[in-house]
Amino acid sequence: MSAPATATHAAQGLAARRALRFARIRGVTFAALGLVLLYAAAGAFATPAVFSFWIDKQGGESAELQTTVGILWMVAGVASGAVGMLQLFRGTAFPWRRWLLVLMLPVLAALLAALLNGTSANLTGVLGGSLELAAPITMGALAGILSERSGMLNIAIEGKMLLGAAVASIVASVILNATGNPLLGALSGVAGAMLVGALVGLLLAWLGIRHKVDQIIAGTVINIGALGITNFLFLRVLGRNTELNTPPTIEPMRLPLLADIPVLGPILFSAKPYVYVAIILMLALTYMLFRTRWGLRLRASGEKPAAAGTVGVNVLAIRYRALLLAGLIAGLAGSYLSLSTAGSFQMGMSAGRGFIALAAMIFGAWHPIGAFGAALVFGFADTSQALLSILGVQVPPQLLNSVPYIVTIVVVAGVVGRVRGPAAAGQPYEQA
Repeated sequence: MSAPATATHAAQGLAARRALRFARIRGVTFAALGLVLLYAAAGAFATPAVFSFWIDKQGGESAELQTTVGILWMVAGVASGAVGMLQLFRGTAFPWRRWLLVLMLPVLAALLAALLNGTSANLTGVLGGSLELAAPITMGALAGILSERSGMLNIAIEGKMLLGAAVASIVASVILNATGNPLLGALSGVAGAMLVGALVGLLLAWLGIRHKVDQIIAGTVINIGALGITNFLFLRVLGRNTELNTPPTIEPMRLPLLADIPVLGPILFSAKPYVYVAIILMLALTYMLFRTRWGLRLRASGEKPAAAGTVGVNVLAIRYRALLLAGLIAGLAGSYLSLSTAGSFQMGMSAGRGFIALAAMIFGAWHPIGAFGAALVFGFADTSQALLSILGVQVPPQLLNSVPYIVTIVVVAGVVGRVRGPAAAGQPYEQA
């Protein structure tokens, strides 16, 4: 065997041993977590856990689900122990990220019930709100997946969302004042946000592809520039001309027939249009990435651009188009902030959602469905802290407000170094 082949074989063996070691560590961690959760269950069987759901509509007839905190902790503990055993026995072949998302459901339910400490809570608003708050994070994660699958690091999602929110509010306000048509104003605002997102995406592509600027530095500069530009606009323009910051609000849309399904209807089919758009984009991008020639070329450009170039793939053109499309999606996510939540633009209103979207992308292993699942976890964390605050749970408000960011840190710390992104992401490419 030649020296290069021997070196390659040794590297592959080292990578396999590292992967197996990480798998064993995960298995032991899951099993230990299961024991901790079972211990927590021992003293909580006397504490009731009461959850209710609206059957037909918000504020209508409700159905209750009653159990105890101890049972929920026990279910979570058994599930965690089972995942740990499966990880230990199956090793690297075990799809642990998928099962971790499943495991989070009973753990989060048990944790929420423990914090409520017997207080009844209606979860229709929590679950529906989780979907809604997950929508911009999902779209931001999809923008990151598009970019990085093509080989371009994209940490400028935060800046694109912030600029998109500002432009959406201004354009929607101007069109509404000129025409008096809220629908036209909202659509114009969304279009304006997508346009500015696309322009910023092209700027990032121009810096990273044409001039080979370090892509992390370029993204950081764009984020800082977006913050400065939007702060200036708010303080010097929008603050003095409030008519430019009064856009129409995009309201929830009930889907006929589907919205009448008991329990599920008010949660899934009475949402704001952004939720439906995020789900459609997630499904469409999954199909495009893994079932089409375009997706194969895009992934090849992010994994082995030199090999892709030798078979006639225009790697640079693919990266430009990917960043353009990613900018459109990130701008759309930004329009959600000003048109669907606050009803106006506020300074720094993206509040780190672009970085949370990157965390969802990493946790989802650069797969649209995985990123959507991670975004749901972040959305649930954000909605739960709002519910706990409203119900007056005895938890410091500063801690409640930090819950989404704590979850982000935990998720990223748990997967960084254990998931592999596109091999050529962030590396400049010289096309012959």
